Amino acid sequence: MSNPDERSPVSSASSHRLLRPLLLVGGTLFLVLGVLGAFLPVLPATPFFLLAAALFFRSSPRLYQWMIGHPLISPHLQRFQQERAMTMRAKATVLGLAWVMLLSAAIFAVDSLFMRMVLIGLAIIKTIVIVRLKTSRSR
Repeated sequence: MSNPDERSPVSSASSHRLLRPLLLVGGTLFLVLGVLGAFLPVLPATPFFLLAAALFFRSSPRLYQWMIGHPLISPHLQRFQQERAMTMRAKATVLGLAWVMLLSAAIFAVDSLFMRMVLIGLAIIKTIVIVRLKTSRSR
C-alpha cells in the first residue's frame, strides 16, 4: 500500500471525479482573467496568474509547466513567488496605464459623478496596493 504523502498532486486531486475538471476550469478562468488583467487597469494580473498556476499544479501538469515556462508570464510569477516584489519599471507601467485608462474612462466615458468617483477610487486603491509591494532591484 502506498504512502499518501507520496502521491502526486494530480493523482490526489483526481481522486474525486469532478474535482479535476473543476480545477481545470478554474485554472483556465483565472488564466484568462490574468491575461485581461495585463491589459485592463482594473484587474490585477499576477494574483490571477498565481491562482491559475496553483489550480493547474493540482489538475494538469502540462498546463502548469506551460505557465511556468511561458516567457511573458514566468518571470513575473517567479519574482513574485520568490521575493513578493515587483520591479520599479513594472510598478510604473502598471500605475501609469491604470491612471491613464481609469481617468480617461472617468472623463470621457462616464456621465455619472458617482461612477467617476468609483473609477478614481479604484485607481487610488490600485496605487496603494502597488506602492506597498516591495520593489525588486533585479530585472
